[in-house]
Amino acid sequence: MDQYSTLILIALMVVAFYFLIMRPQRKRQQEIQRTLGALTPGQRVMLGSGLFGNVIAVGEKQVVLEISPGTELTVLKQAVARVVTEADEDGAFDETDLDADAVAAEPEGPLPVEPEPIRPVNDDLEPPATGTGQRPTTAG
Repeated sequence: MDQYSTLILIALMVVAFYFLIMRPQRKRQQEIQRTLGALTPGQRVMLGSGLFGNVIAVGEKQVVLEISPGTELTVLKQAVARVVTEADEDGAFDETDLDADAVAAEPEGPLPVEPEPIRPVNDDLEPPATGTGQRPTTAG
């Protein structure tokens, strides 16, 4: 009887594994395949990286997106996460609201100072004289 209970327990674990992991994963993959197969030009989509764009052309493996007026981007179909809904985007932002002067404006305040490059240490040089507070200069 002990043998049968062990086999039943293993069978129950296999069935639970199928229903909890394999079946939902297969449904998600089928849904993604349906979404990618139904892409048509003119749809607004979001990539897995969060980049939004309008579909211009759909190929067998790639999709051409317009991410801003006149800027096209070719990506693999698998990069498309989903078709965008109204809830996915901010309604207040519009690309026509951008002020061209604001984008090209000079930064306020002083520019950051670049640090001095690190020089390699050469043990053959003499250490600077103490008390002068100055670095030794090299000819060249």
